[in-house]
Amino acid sequence: MIKVSNTLGGKKEKLVPVKKDCIRMYVCGPTVYGPAHIGHARTYIAFDIIRRYLEFKGFNVKFVMNITDVHDDMIKRANEEGISIFQLGDKNIKLFFKDMNALDIKPASKYPRVTEEIPAIIEAVQKLVEKGYAYETDDGVYFDVSKFPEYGKLSGIKFKQGITGTRVDTDKYEKKQAQDFAVWKKAKPNEPFWDSPFGKGRPGWHIECSVMSSKYLGLPLDIHGGAIDLVFPHHENEIAQSEAAFGVKPFVKYWLHTGFLNVEGQKMSKSLGNFITIPELLKEFSAKEFRFFIASTHYKSRINFSKKEMEKYRRTLKKLNEFLHRLQEVQSEKGDNVSVEKLIEQSRASFIEQMDNDFSFPNAWSVVFEFESQMNKLLAEGKVSKKSAEKALEFMKEIDSIFRVFSFKKEVPLDKEIKRLIAKRNEFRKKKDFASADKIRDELKARGIILLDTPEGTKWRKLQE
Repeated sequence: MIKVSNTLGGKKEKLVPVKKDCIRMYVCGPTVYGPAHIGHARTYIAFDIIRRYLEFKGFNVKFVMNITDVHDDMIKRANEEGISIFQLGDKNIKLFFKDMNALDIKPASKYPRVTEEIPAIIEAVQKLVEKGYAYETDDGVYFDVSKFPEYGKLSGIKFKQGITGTRVDTDKYEKKQAQDFAVWKKAKPNEPFWDSPFGKGRPGWHIECSVMSSKYLGLPLDIHGGAIDLVFPHHENEIAQSEAAFGVKPFVKYWLHTGFLNVEGQKMSKSLGNFITIPELLKEFSAKEFRFFIASTHYKSRINFSKKEMEKYRRTLKKLNEFLHRLQEVQSEKGDNVSVEKLIEQSRASFIEQMDNDFSFPNAWSVVFEFESQMNKLLAEGKVSKKSAEKALEFMKEIDSIFRVFSFKKEVPLDKEIKRLIAKRNEFRKKKDFASADKIRDELKARGIILLDTPEGTKWRKLQE
């Protein structure tokens, strides 16, 4: 039985889906005003692993991720670039899908875009007004938080504290109280708009997820995920407007949130110069290495990205891959099959036990490391037959179906010509002839080889990895 740490209530609960053997899962997707960064990647990889584990356990997972392509940030960036939000959205959505594919993240069942769901959003706003949960002003339509007594049940924020229910500094046009949040924003000059019963305008930020999750998954949702910074106001507001509009309680059974990702101990930001996009990451580290790094920390925990840490995980992953290659090289028909099969059975049970406990990635990896250690002893003693080695590989492939980090194929050594070019480049660098050195780097890149200059010397990897 899987247990999950539910943000709503703050305790572990048994995962019991609304419909037997089916998990309806919604994860908040990107606002596509710019390229995705490694903070996004942390959340999306973590939920990719959770999804894959649920599928490993036999659940049919229906997974929806929204794409926010109309938003204050979208309008601001589009105006800066002198293009429409639609052009900006199309450009960055293509980059987003390219990044997700590069990170080996399984595609969602559906990626609804806000700009394609406006009629359904308007209908939801109308329901809120008709039921008395929302009111119209000169500026837009606002959700009346005072009409929803349970407001704050996810975040623990009390209504009387007077904290605003939106990320941006919303206009104070006739709002009844500071906490009220916009579900429809009336158009200002030079802003995109759609016709509605409330005048020309666009959706507020929060309403989109309520509408798209209910439309494509049905209510209640089994799992709703996102980064920890979305708990308030975004997810708090989603609960209020969804339960008010659709009359389904709870809107979501289990709320799961990923922890923050810092870079070198600091919050990632462009002003600090530590903002790393996914393509920038993949120039230096492979997708498998980054997934392994993410998978080694509990999804709820804060994680610190640094090149030093990444090098450590690179070395560990290399050792695991070498173990896989040793298993593939076993040819003997003799061995202690009983001991190996017993070890596999015990390891599989322990791995599942740890993953069932709120997807405890680190403890699950401890099981894998112990399995590797025990198997290496048996290999050294000549007690592993080809048959039992194949069963051990099958177990490791089960692990990899969830984490997607291993390389089962042994890396082919560089041919003599490429080795010669690397040595020649190093000579140019010693002579400070960086132009010639860069020319060789570019030549190797064109041939699918990326060079990495590290304190231990020049490393390389294949571009497609």
